[in-house]
Amino acid sequence: MFTYLLGLFILVMAGGAAFAVLEHRGRALPLKLSVFHGLLGVAAIVWLVMQAVAHQGVRPVNLAILVFILTALGGLLLFAFRASRQRLPLAVVLLHGLFAVAGLALLFAGWSRMP
Repeated sequence: MFTYLLGLFILVMAGGAAFAVLEHRGRALPLKLSVFHGLLGVAAIVWLVMQAVAHQGVRPVNLAILVFILTALGGLLLFAFRASRQRLPLAVVLLHGLFAVAGLALLFAGWSRMP
């Protein structure tokens, strides 16, 4: 089950990376795609919390949850920029992606320790 969760996070991150590249090239995506990306990310975080409760004591997974929540807050800030039809700040986009990669790295570390 945890493997599917990793796959979901990778899918969400791949979509986010594609969004960032398109944004950098000046092509703003429809708001609906941003909403879908965010909802899928939140669903993945909720599923991760459920897995962490079921398999307690795996510290990297707990840290990954915290990092992904911070990532989601950054995504909410980006969504606010997008909803107000402003250009996304590159620094926030890069931090959002960096936090997502850090969360995924922690998740991989925790995956190897899952019972």
